[in-house]
Amino acid sequence: MHILYIHQYFATPHGNTGTRSFEFAKRWVSAGHRVTMLTSTAQLTTNDLESAEGQRVAKFTISGIDVVALNVPYDQRMGFVRRTWAFSVFMFLACWNVLRIPKVDVIFATSTPLTIAVPAVVGHLLRRIPYVFEVRDLWPDVPVALGYVRNRVIIWMIKRLELMAYRFADAIVALSPGVAQLIEKRLRHKIKIDIIPNCCDTELFSPDVDGTSIREAKGWSDSFVCMHTGAMGVVNGLDSILNAAVHFRNEPAIRFVLIGGGKEKQRLREEVDRRGLKNLDILDSVPKRTLVSYMAACDLALMTVTSVPVLEHNSANKFFDYLSMGKPVVLNYSGWQRELLERIDAGCGCPMGDDDAFFSAIEALWNEPETRARMSTNARAAAENEFSRDRMAQRALESLMRVKKL
Repeated sequence: MHILYIHQYFATPHGNTGTRSFEFAKRWVSAGHRVTMLTSTAQLTTNDLESAEGQRVAKFTISGIDVVALNVPYDQRMGFVRRTWAFSVFMFLACWNVLRIPKVDVIFATSTPLTIAVPAVVGHLLRRIPYVFEVRDLWPDVPVALGYVRNRVIIWMIKRLELMAYRFADAIVALSPGVAQLIEKRLRHKIKIDIIPNCCDTELFSPDVDGTSIREAKGWSDSFVCMHTGAMGVVNGLDSILNAAVHFRNEPAIRFVLIGGGKEKQRLREEVDRRGLKNLDILDSVPKRTLVSYMAACDLALMTVTSVPVLEHNSANKFFDYLSMGKPVVLNYSGWQRELLERIDAGCGCPMGDDDAFFSAIEALWNEPETRARMSTNARAAAENEFSRDRMAQRALESLMRVKKL
């Protein structure tokens, strides 16, 4: 079976962002299928593009995956207009390429952005290729709730695009139960929706990694280290961790660490300086293999979002990285991840917007090393038994094979 996988932000292990698409595609190739990845150069590294240097459309093969990378730059720091331009340019170029890639049996298109559905629908309608639409984040719900999109005409257009994406899909993959439920409410027809969350890299992210050298180098040897890794944007709600640092400023044993980058990073650093906080370290992004050592150096993993209810349906990669590392997790929100943590006894969540409950959860786990040890064991067990990459990739492949037979 020839699978055309469309993902604007495809990344390989050479980078420092999520590699769900790479891991799925690699496993499908190993299962005997051909995979063509239609993507942009946005998240690809110089190592990835070395063999295609100077090409307007970079073509190369990695782990058996045939990559077609369109030269469309993108950066999280772009404003609304530049982002929209990047989405639109990729959409039109991808439509053209979908019509040219030969002998495709099925299309797998993963959002965001929502515009990724357009080339998939073009292939579906003009070439009669079945397609599966994967929904990672709800659009336009998330950008509207965050105030990024306010124009009623634009919101109406995005909603029409969303319904079109669902209407022509032969099946849908949702990354969380909440996303699946909201999609079901919007559909006017019955369609198979598979819930396939993000998965755990149990080989790279392992509790066997020793973080002692990092703790010693950073002066954390005697600290209870609470860590958040990844993006530092408005959506990530990192003021909750800043507020936690203020709350625990007179408790020298508790230290907070943020690792990553994003729009909020400089503001957070300025706030740390303004408030004279000595218990909050804000570090730059590091490659994944280095990040593992930093994560091994922490005692507690933190997941935060800003107080927007739709964000409780998120399925962030770092949540599953924490489970793989065997780290207890504290959320500053509820939703399906809180239910999961409480079911497997690997952490806890809090009512969204309740920083006091967040502080109390951190303090409780600081005072209960035996509870943390039990949660650590449970987190790793769930990573291996419920969220392995092999398991999730096989479920997605079964969805593709099912629509291929329709």
